[in-house]
Amino acid sequence: MMRKKINDTTLRLLGSMLIGLMTTTWCVAASPPTGWQTKTLNFGAPDLRADIALPKGATLQTVNYEPRQPNTAGRSVVVGKVTPSKTVPADVSIVAFDLEYPAAAVRLCAYEVQATGLDVISLSVSDDSASADLRSLKADEGKPVQVGFTRCLTRGTKLLVFHFVTATTGKHDERTAMRTGKSVETFARTMLDDIRFADGKPASHWAEMQDIPLKLGQHAATLNVSPAWQVVINDFNGAVPAEMHMVRKRDGKNAGLVWLAALETPNGFDMTRDGQSLLRDFMAKQSPDFGDAKLLSNDALPLSEGASGTKHRFRFEIRSKSGGEAGDLLATLTHSGHMLYAVALWSAPVSGNNREKFMARLPGLTAYDLAQDALNRLLTH
Repeated sequence: MMRKKINDTTLRLLGSMLIGLMTTTWCVAASPPTGWQTKTLNFGAPDLRADIALPKGATLQTVNYEPRQPNTAGRSVVVGKVTPSKTVPADVSIVAFDLEYPAAAVRLCAYEVQATGLDVISLSVSDDSASADLRSLKADEGKPVQVGFTRCLTRGTKLLVFHFVTATTGKHDERTAMRTGKSVETFARTMLDDIRFADGKPASHWAEMQDIPLKLGQHAATLNVSPAWQVVINDFNGAVPAEMHMVRKRDGKNAGLVWLAALETPNGFDMTRDGQSLLRDFMAKQSPDFGDAKLLSNDALPLSEGASGTKHRFRFEIRSKSGGEAGDLLATLTHSGHMLYAVALWSAPVSGNNREKFMARLPGLTAYDLAQDALNRLLTH
């Protein structure tokens, strides 16, 4: 049975409340507030050992994380639980991931939230994409019945997910959902904003990444690239046109390609017509076996504040010339003036259940997100 989507009125009201929450400053307290105490999280891994704040008398249960098995994309374990009580307003679960390669927090965070049956309605991401906060909601017949808050922290090849969820009580209306969501987020922030890890490193950080310099005109930015990828072309030295290609291999075969480009466009460039043509031509040049590219979606995206032009996200399904699967393409094109900026990800076909497919694609999605972040920095500095 399909889940009912929340109505537009609820989204608008919750969005107004959440905008205020998103701009809240993350304060670091010197000690837990009155009625709270410091608790140590011990999941059997030195880089996951940390001190958090919990209400006095709260019940915390922990188990050891389980390392990733060789030749797998990752492994996850529910390593912690905090039982709801008079002082704990939500069901709190902690999931530890051990990954083959570092991952963008928001990608994994969103997948985990949606896997629990909630819909993401708001998110905020750190400047380096190593941490993310997501706010979520579950509706029944258009009425909110559950609210959630999730914080994800990338720590090298490990990632922690703190998930807080509770049912709305009394009237299942927008005001109740807003009030409950605010209470849950306030609790989560008190618990986690002063988290301190035993290894002395920041709560969220990248590790084992290569810094790739990019320059466009007089603007410069650094792209973080994981060991999953090899940079084979980088023409971002200031001049236009500029392109960067990264490739990923698995078992000696191509598993992914990331393309970052800044190109001049002719007068009359049409995003739908010419954008599609550009992406089809690009893919056709990547392999002699690539055949038809079937357009799955073409969505207009909002531009950054103060920006002009158009921005679209395209999804294609690629077929081989023999008729088999040849993967898919995800691309974001931004057209402004006589310039076109492209970020594209080709992923090879993968097998398995939905979770296994997502985990296999996670290194590519992370590289795509980080490339988009680097391009945004180039265009806004």
